[in-house]
Amino acid sequence: MPDLAQRQTTTPTTGAATSTAVGGADPAQQLLGNQAIVDIIRAENKPTGERKRDPNKNGIVYLGMNGHAADEAKKLNGLNAGSGGAVAALPQKEQDKLTTGGKTFDLTTEAGAARFVATLGLPNQLAVQAAEFLLGAGAGARDELAQLIRILSEAEMGARQIDRMVLSGHSVGSMIWGDDNGEIGFGELKELFDLFPKAAAQVQHLMLSACYTGGEGKMGQYTGMMPELDSVWAYHDSSPGTWTGAMDHMEDWEKATERGKAAGGVDPGLAAGTRKAANVSTWNKEDGYQGDKPLEIWELQQQLRSQQSVFDQHLSGAVEVTDTQSGPLRAYYNLVQRVLSHRDAPSALVADLTAKRDTTIRLIFFKLVSSKFQAAHKDTLSAAYKGAGLAQPDFATLGRKGTLDAIRALEAAGGDAATAKAVDLLQRGLRDLQVEVIPTSWV
Repeated sequence: MPDLAQRQTTTPTTGAATSTAVGGADPAQQLLGNQAIVDIIRAENKPTGERKRDPNKNGIVYLGMNGHAADEAKKLNGLNAGSGGAVAALPQKEQDKLTTGGKTFDLTTEAGAARFVATLGLPNQLAVQAAEFLLGAGAGARDELAQLIRILSEAEMGARQIDRMVLSGHSVGSMIWGDDNGEIGFGELKELFDLFPKAAAQVQHLMLSACYTGGEGKMGQYTGMMPELDSVWAYHDSSPGTWTGAMDHMEDWEKATERGKAAGGVDPGLAAGTRKAANVSTWNKEDGYQGDKPLEIWELQQQLRSQQSVFDQHLSGAVEVTDTQSGPLRAYYNLVQRVLSHRDAPSALVADLTAKRDTTIRLIFFKLVSSKFQAAHKDTLSAAYKGAGLAQPDFATLGRKGTLDAIRALEAAGGDAATAKAVDLLQRGLRDLQVEVIPTSWV
C-alpha cells in the first residue's frame, strides 16, 4: 500500500520549514514543498515551456504491473502500428529504480525522485509536486509510475497526444498491482492526473484489463480521472489472463476505439465468443453503462445476508478453500464486489464491505498468503518458537484451521519477548488478515 505517512510529509505546504523561494521576494518564483526536493529542482530543473507536437509521440499508453506486461504492450504496439503503436510503462528489473539517459535513479530517495523529474522539463512547481508524488508512492510501484509521469509530462507540455490508455494488472476494484510488485490505487492515479490535467483531458478511451474494475458504480472513478472520456472497458467479475483471453479482448477494444469511430461501438458484445466475455462491462457517452444484470440494491443486500455464513465459516476455518477460482467463497466475493460497484450502495455498507472484500480475497488465497508471510518473517518466527520451546510448523501447509490452532498454541506456550512479538504478528497477519501486514500484492 502507499506509504501515507511519507506522502503527508512530502505534500507541499506553506510552512517555513518546508518551503523555499527562488529569485528573492517575487511570489511568482516561490516553490513550496519538501525542502530537499525544492533545492534539487531549483538547481537542476530546466523548464522547456510549451513544446511542439512530436509526430512520433502518439499511440496507446499502456501501464502494466504483471510479469507478462511486456507481451501485452507488444501486442498493442502491433495492433496500433499505423497510428503510433503503444508507449509502455513496465516493471523494471529493480523495483523503484529507473535507468534512463544513461543514469539510474533510485526513486525511494528525495534526490533520486527529484533528479528524475528534473529531466522532464516541467515547470518548477509542477516538477516539485511530481517528485513528491513519486517519492510518496507505494513501494514497488515507483518505477512504473515514473515512466507514466514521463509520458504524461510529454502530453501536458504539448509534445505527445494521448487518445487511448490501458491499465493492466491484478485488482480488487480499488487499485491495480502485480505479482510481488507494487500497488497503485485509483485514488493515487486521480492525484496524478490532477497534476497533469491537459494530459488527462486528452484520453478518450480507457481499458482496464483487471478484475473487478467494472460495474456501474465504478465508472465514475475513471471519468473523474479523465474528464473527456468517451468510453471505458472493464470487468465486473474476474478478467482473463494475458494468454487466456486478455490480448484477444485488447484486440477487440483496439479496433472499436480507432480514431474516428463512434463511442457507441464500445460495448460488451465486442467480446462475444471469447473467454470471460460475460464478465465485460462498459460505459460510453452514447449508451451509458452496459454490463451485469442490474439488480436492485435491496436484492443484493438480501443475497449478502443469505451468504454471510459462507464468510463466517471460512474465516473460522470450519470450511477450507479448495479452489481459488470457484466455490462458495469466490461466489460470496463476487457478490461483495457487485454490491461495491452498485451506484445505490449506501456509504455505511460500502465501508463494511470494503473491509470484508479485503479479508475475503486473503481467505481465498490463504495458502499463498501463508507461504509468503512465513518467508517474509522467517527470522521472527524461528526466534519465537525457539523461545517457546516448540517445533515450528510449516504455515504454508496448515490451512486456515490449522493456522488458527497453531497461533493459539504458540500464545498458550508463553515463551519470551520474541515469542510475544511473533504472536502479535501472527494474530494481526494470518488470523485477522490485516492489510497492513498482508499486502494486497501477496494475493
